[in-house]
Formats: sequence, C-alpha cells, structure tokens
Amino acid sequence: MQINGLVLGKYRIEKLINNGSFASVFRAKEEFTSRTVAIKVLPKSIYPSGRMRYLLTELSAMGRNWGHSNIVSIHTVEPGDDEYVAYIVMEYVDGPSLRQLITATPLRRNLALNIALDICRGLIAAHGQNIIHRDIKPQNILLTSDATAKISDFGVARILEASTDYAGTITGTRRYMAPEQYEGSYDYRVDLYSTGLILYEMFMGKFPFRGKTQAEIQVRKQSEEIEIDYKLPEDMREILRRALHRDTQIRYQTASDMYEDLNRVRKKWYADAVRHTMTNQSNPAIQGAMLSEHRKDLRVSAEAAEKIEAEISKEQNAKAEKQSQLQLETQVNLHYDKAIQLIGGTQSQQALQEVQQAHRLYLNSIKATKKADWIFRHLSDLMVPPQPPATAKEMIGLVDQLPVDEVAELRALLNNRFSADTPIDVPSAAGSGPLPTDSGTGSDLTFQPLNPQETAPEYVLRKLHEVTQAPHEKLAAQIRQAAEEYAQAGKSRRSRAEYKKLGEYYKISAEDFIGSETWELGADCYARARLAYTAGRRYSHARQCAQEAGSYYAMRADALEREQTWADAGRLYALSADNYAHANLWEAANQSLSRTTICYLNVAENARVIGDLSLSYDYCDRILRISKRLKRTTNAEVGARKLLREIENLFTAS
Repeated sequence: MQINGLVLGKYRIEKLINNGSFASVFRAKEEFTSRTVAIKVLPKSIYPSGRMRYLLTELSAMGRNWGHSNIVSIHTVEPGDDEYVAYIVMEYVDGPSLRQLITATPLRRNLALNIALDICRGLIAAHGQNIIHRDIKPQNILLTSDATAKISDFGVARILEASTDYAGTITGTRRYMAPEQYEGSYDYRVDLYSTGLILYEMFMGKFPFRGKTQAEIQVRKQSEEIEIDYKLPEDMREILRRALHRDTQIRYQTASDMYEDLNRVRKKWYADAVRHTMTNQSNPAIQGAMLSEHRKDLRVSAEAAEKIEAEISKEQNAKAEKQSQLQLETQVNLHYDKAIQLIGGTQSQQALQEVQQAHRLYLNSIKATKKADWIFRHLSDLMVPPQPPATAKEMIGLVDQLPVDEVAELRALLNNRFSADTPIDVPSAAGSGPLPTDSGTGSDLTFQPLNPQETAPEYVLRKLHEVTQAPHEKLAAQIRQAAEEYAQAGKSRRSRAEYKKLGEYYKISAEDFIGSETWELGADCYARARLAYTAGRRYSHARQCAQEAGSYYAMRADALEREQTWADAGRLYALSADNYAHANLWEAANQSLSRTTICYLNVAENARVIGDLSLSYDYCDRILRISKRLKRTTNAEVGARKLLREIENLFTAS
C-alpha cells in the first residue's frame, strides 16, 4: 500500500503504524468524513485457509466489544482483493503503546494505577463475552492522548463456547504467558496473570523474572517467588503477589476482583492526598485547586471524591478539636495547680483569681465572661478570714469592760431570752447536731451499708490486707501500711495522701482487670479504691468508684444468673447493692437487692429439693433479713416465707 494512496476509494493512507508478522496497520483518513482511522490489512500469503479461524475470531471478539472505552473498536470490515484477505477499519488511538511509554520514561505511580484500572475494565468486558485475549502485553495496550488505556489485537483471542471451561492450545507471547498457559490448559485467569506482569513492570520499572532465554523465564515463573521493593505501598505489593501467584486458586479469579482491589488502592491514595493537602494548605482557594488536581490525576469520580473529602474533613476537624481541648485542659490545669499551691500558702484571694482565669477559658461569650467576673470579684471581696467564736472567758472579759448600766441591761435581756422553763439545746460530743438524712433519693429503699464497719474504712482495708493473696495486693498492702504509720505519727495529711495513692492504685488495677473482662476482680478493686479514697477524704472519687464497683458486680452477677449459678450471683448482687448505696444510687441499689433475693430463693428451693433443709432454711432467712431493707413485699419474700413454713412442718412431723 502506498502512502497518500487511496484505498477502497475512500481511505487516504497517511502513515504505516505497525508492520507485524501477520498484519500491517496504517493510519488513514476517511475522505467523506475526515475521520482518522486505523486500517489493518491481512495479506493472503499469511492467511491460508488454516489461519482464517484466527481472523474470524478476532473480528468476532472486537465486534462483541464494540464501543467499549477500554477496547479498540472495530468500525467495519471491507472485503479484500487479490493481495489482501480483508481490510479491517478500526478506531485510531492517537497515543503510544504502553511498551513505548515504559521504555521512554519511568511511569508516575498514579498514571500506572489508572492504566491498570483501564486494562481491568477492558478485560471485564471481554471476559463477559466469553473471550480470553491470551496475549495481554505492553505492546497490545494503546494509550490515547489523555492516557486512557485500550486493549488491542485480539488476533489470538479464544472465544469459549458455553460448554467449554478451558482453552487447549499454547498461544500468546511467551514472555507474558501464565505458568499454566505453557501447558495448554487454562482459562480467563491467564489474562489476569499477564496483567500482573504489566503492573509489575509499570510500578517496579523491570520485569519480575530474569533469564537469558524464554525457557529460563518459564522455569522461574513456575518455581520462584517474585521480589517486590518494600518502598512500594503494601496494598499494591499485596495486589502484585496475588496477581502473579503460581497457584491459580490463590490468584485473582476474575478481572472484577482485581479491579475492586485496585479501586480501593485508588481511593486510599486519594484519601492520603486529601489528608496531606488539608493538613498543609489552609487557603481555601489553593486547597480546592489542589484537590481538583488530585481528583483529575487519579480519575476519581465526583461522587466518590466528595465522600472521601467529607470523611477526611470530619476526621481533621475531630483531630483539631481534640488537640484544642487538650491545650485547653492543660491551661486550665495549670491555673488549678497554681490555685492549690496558693491555698496551701494561705493566699486565698490569689487562688480565687487563678480559678477565675481557669473558668474564663471555658466561656465563649462576652456577656457570660462579664457576669462570671462580677461573681468572682464579689467573692474576692467577701473572702475575709473567718474569726473563731469567742470563748466564755473572752465573753466575760468583754462584759467586764461594759459600763454598769449596760451590764444591767444585758442581764435583763438574758433573763428574758432564757427563762427557767425554756430548754437549751446542748450539742453532743459526737457532733454539732443529728446526722443528715438523704431525702432526695426518689426511691422506696431504706438502705443501710451491708458492712457496718465501713464507718472506719481504714479498719476494713487493714483486715483485707491481713491475708495478701493476689500479686497486685502486695504493693497495695505496702501503701496502706505507710498510710497507717503516718497516721500513728500524727501526720494526718501525709496519711491521707497515701490513702489517695492507694485509691489510685486500686483504680488502675480495676481498669486493667475490666479491660481483660475479669469483671469480678475489677469490681473488687473499685470497691477497695472506694475505701481508700474515703480514708483519704476524697469523697467524690469514692462515690465514682462505688458506682463502678456496683455496675461491674451487677454485670458479673447477671452473667452468673444466666448460668443459674444462683449463690454466687446473689452474693455479687448484694455487693453491687452495697456499692450503689455508697454512691447514693438508691434505685440501682434497690434493684440489685431485689435480684439478690431472687437468686437466694433459687438456692433455697434447690436445697429443699435435694433434702438439704439446713441450707434451704439459711437462705430463706437471708432473704427475710434483706427484705427488711425494702419497704415493699417482694415475690422472693413471699416464696421464702412459704418455704420456711414447709421446712418447719417437716421438722414438726419428724
């Protein structure tokens, strides 16, 4: 064919693109439409009757995938003449082949990923039409001017019939064949292996298997593991390992599987780019332009990009908010620490100013800040050191200084104020009045602690440590002993500090046990932390630990109740109630006590069934004693009384 010559009366030949073994490809322009096309000419000398099936397969394969954006489309097939079998008029791809691109320059990572995705899309379409390409290689991947990859040359493709699962001939370029392709029994997965080789070349800049001959390369494909540079991201390394695995069962099973993994990598890389841009660029206009460039470079759809950007933005905002909160807490704690030091040095007004500065950090409005400043200013004015009340002796001294007439007037006033029949309240030595009662519980529970000795938590802790069992109790016992020694030496402040340290130690131990789901030990430690904090006069900490102990005792008791381990479940419910009561959580304590009676009734009934009347009687008695804490009659109490009557009747009858 002559350059600038007219073929078939309508195609002007412009350039020879490729001169292969079985065909030549020319660039031409259609005279009537000025459309640039590629014309593949098939010499009769190379296509005897025995090879015509390859031509028919290629035409059928390209026809089935006509119009797909990642497969070179066929426009028409013109009949041949004396020299050529046929003229195949195809889509003209205006860029280089992937082989030319790889040879000319190292590929950018994002470009290589886009090409890989395009190849997979093309294979999804071809395999969907039961077509195995069998010759996927860089020379057969053509790129458009905008770097869209298209699969070309279906000259050795195989169309599997509905009843055929495997191809049975050795066909393709040996360098890019899958290991099983040499044996002549294979399926669609050979195309995925060949694609894996292309991916390796694009990302690593070299072919994965060395060998002076194709036979050596074949042996290494069938026996060696591939080496992948650790600098390549792990997600891409994993894709290469799977795509190039010798075992077809471990290899990608479909082009869709490979595409999905590559697409996940694309989204991750885009997310990394978005995160880096949002972190390092605060100008909205520049940030928007950079994100648009990243989106274009990785060909991320607008919908997917917006979703990723929204997630990263939310993540960054949460991180910034957390950092801001940490800074705020640091500043506030500095003011509080200074206030504590000032109080220790009896500089109360300066301490109040530090508290005011800490408080202002949390205020967001000018109005609220002004109001708070007014309150703190007046509190400061009121902070006059309190004067101790005058003693009787001091009062007499003051009276002696009064004039005689005023002394007489004072005597008359006192006589009127305290007549002979007016009782005078004299506070007891135990305190200044009756103990306060909790009137705001909103519960029908009349509750007393299960351990009356806890009025002296130091005593309870000492009794607990008389027998040190668990390893974590050894250090606890040492801390408690130090606290007692300070107390005996009259160093009450140091003693309270040691008890506070003991509370913190138990609290940390509790968190460790809870983290390993050892709930009962965790609850035990919280309960002991409550005792230690109480001894150290840290009452709010004690209540918090009591609440935690009550909660985890109840959780463990619930699990045991489900297992019908009634005695242990009842014991833990009782401990839960006790701790809830110390936390002033009366309703929760009430519920735990009710569960205790239910569990104990089950123990009593089971003991009655097996004839252990003593044990049954004991647990019924426990139920009645616990029920005295409740103002209402429970079903368990009714059941216990009934069971007691049965037991008494049995004893009477015997």
